Amino acid sequence: MSINKEMLGLFARAILLISIFNLIFLPLVSCESNVYRIGVLSVYGERENSMESWIPTADYLSDSIQNSTFEVLPLDYDEFISVVNNDNIDFFYTNPMLYVEMAHKNGASRIATFQPSWNNSSYSGFGGVILTRADRDDIKSLKDLKGKSFMAVSERSLGGFLAAAGELQLNGIDYSDYFDELTFGHTHDNVVLAIVSGDVDAGTVRTGTLEKMVLEGKINIEDIKVLNQKEYDGYPLLVSTDLYPDWAFAKTGSTPGDISKEVSIALLSMPPNSNAAMAIGSSGWAVPADYISVDNLMRELRIGLYIHYGQVSLTDFFIQHWYVLTLLFMFFIIMEVNSRWMLDKAKKAKLEDSNNLKDLFTDIMRHDLLNPAGIVKGFSEILYIKETDEEKKETLKMINEQTDHLISMIGSAAKLAKLESYEEMEFETKDIGFILWKVVDSFAPVFAKKDIILDFNQKGEYPSRINDVIEDVFSNLISNALKYSPSGTTIRVDIADMDKNWNIMVADEGDGIPDEYKPYVFERFKRIDKTGVKGTGLGLAIVKRIVDIHKGTVGVEDNPRGKGSVFWVMLNKA
Repeated sequence: MSINKEMLGLFARAILLISIFNLIFLPLVSCESNVYRIGVLSVYGERENSMESWIPTADYLSDSIQNSTFEVLPLDYDEFISVVNNDNIDFFYTNPMLYVEMAHKNGASRIATFQPSWNNSSYSGFGGVILTRADRDDIKSLKDLKGKSFMAVSERSLGGFLAAAGELQLNGIDYSDYFDELTFGHTHDNVVLAIVSGDVDAGTVRTGTLEKMVLEGKINIEDIKVLNQKEYDGYPLLVSTDLYPDWAFAKTGSTPGDISKEVSIALLSMPPNSNAAMAIGSSGWAVPADYISVDNLMRELRIGLYIHYGQVSLTDFFIQHWYVLTLLFMFFIIMEVNSRWMLDKAKKAKLEDSNNLKDLFTDIMRHDLLNPAGIVKGFSEILYIKETDEEKKETLKMINEQTDHLISMIGSAAKLAKLESYEEMEFETKDIGFILWKVVDSFAPVFAKKDIILDFNQKGEYPSRINDVIEDVFSNLISNALKYSPSGTTIRVDIADMDKNWNIMVADEGDGIPDEYKPYVFERFKRIDKTGVKGTGLGLAIVKRIVDIHKGTVGVEDNPRGKGSVFWVMLNKA
């Protein structure tokens, strides 16, 4: 069979066309686009979010992230919870309270926070405005609202009701039975107009509502009186309550980290004047805010996931408070031992009785309390390793952490009890500077971990008649400074020559101590409430006792260089 030239030519052209098709079209076919769904809470007290306003954001993300297509799914409240629970969406945009609930229940995590603007300038946070008519001379403060009619937006609205409820509670007012009548207007405008018209005595709306209605010509600001007005640096709107972070853009617990990171970068890079930003009324997106203030408000008001907060079963009570019950049991044992001991030693001198009692208490603390606490810690660690249920592991983790706290408290209490029985110690001449340097050096890993700068320069020797227990003083002061100092700040340690004394100073740049608390910080179990900072309340009491034994003085004052405190210890020169 012969093949002529014409057939060969046709065959060659067919091969060429197939090759061109493979080069051009096959890559396009194989480059599949991943589709991601964004659930947007449509209406929920604070603002309305239509699908049309969010389409530009979906298009923006689709254009910004290769091989990805984003779709918007408007959801009402009940749909939202169901869809997130069933992992039917990848990302969602919702109000702060619903985000907190999804973070707790579904492992969701925030990747950006809505960034509003006013007068072409961005600002952060929102709250509630509590208002009445300007001519209501009988209503001048929150206390005057008792027995009055009050209108809010919705029971679920953070800015339109719950922020104000939290502020009322902070002022000792239980809103549930404080008003003559509590009603809900469903929209912010309805609430303001009802107050202006005199239909209700007072009410609350979200920050920004009054300014918006003034611009729209709906109200005259002179007709409004804002109650409990607050001011925050850089915040441009009228406000009566604490400020809370704005709405959250978050990922569900099942969304991969890689795409979440790309979405976060794209949102944070969104230009303020882009169609996507302007369509949803924002000036872009801010780095994800800390929603702990919202979590705390929900807990205080017993709403959302905290509706049954504080109502625990007997089993849960024992799990949550086992260490308190253990302490009470041990305290009973201590009191029984102490009672018998006092009967046997009643004929001895008062001073001897007191010292012996402290010694006995110290021995009991060290042996009879530390041993069972150590056993509980050991078993909880073993159970934590073997347990597979995450909820039970969290409970065991809490037990382990509280046991550490208990052991620390027992050690501090025992040390203080022992120190109280000492009236005299053996002293020898030593260099305070060298002892202080050793203590500071032992905290070097903590300084590095917290990214805190140490400013400590020795200039010679600082001889003083001291006991080695003075190390506990320096250790406590530096440990406290590290606890209360934010990352990136400086802790300054210095020794000043004060004629006949050495003045050892530890200065931090934390939040400082209010003047009304300064006289009490060296008393037993007195602590300034600092969220997330653990302590027994005995450290500074131990410091003062050791300094007293050394015939020295101790005190605290504001840091003259700015924020923070300066703890100082005055010791005699050798």
